[in-house]
Amino acid sequence: PEVLYKAGLNGQLFLPFIRFLRAHYEMAEIVSETDSRQNRLSGAQVYFAAPEFAPAQARAQMDRLWDELSGHDAASRLVLKVKGREVVVEHFHAGVGRAQFADLCAKPLGAGDFLAIAEAVRVLMIDDIPQLSAARFNEAKRFVTLVDALYEAKVRLICSAAAQPEDLYLAGTGSFEFERTASRLREMQDKSWGKDA
Repeated sequence: PEVLYKAGLNGQLFLPFIRFLRAHYEMAEIVSETDSRQNRLSGAQVYFAAPEFAPAQARAQMDRLWDELSGHDAASRLVLKVKGREVVVEHFHAGVGRAQFADLCAKPLGAGDFLAIAEAVRVLMIDDIPQLSAARFNEAKRFVTLVDALYEAKVRLICSAAAQPEDLYLAGTGSFEFERTASRLREMQDKSWGKDA
């Protein structure tokens, strides 16, 4: 009950209700490996890229899925403490996170940060993955590390991108290794992919 209205406006007005719940009801934690919201994604397209989707269409599809998964509720930020630093996912609601590619891969984040994110979310939505070039090697490398962390944790991934997975990073250091990332991105699009699989 203490986290029902965590960081909400006028929290002091909600505290009496929490005390009421504690006084009149027995609390029981229901732990389940099944996240029913994942069923909403069953068979749904989760990768939106050219040439099938123009950027505005991809954004609209991402917004639609976010609304479905968040129940149209207001989102908060997910702030994780990793080795004394804050790692932020700008939009977070009930296990579903949403972030811009630039916020995850253009900033100096590493494997530990991505592992913390993968542990904290069941579904991660990444907007605006660009086509990467040799000049953006660091971003490509971070993206590989992020996808690896999400893959190992069986996090459901939803993306909008400038290109299909195989065309995201064609030339530059690590482009051969990126083929594995492209393969994982394809695998993660499968309707049975995720923590409940």
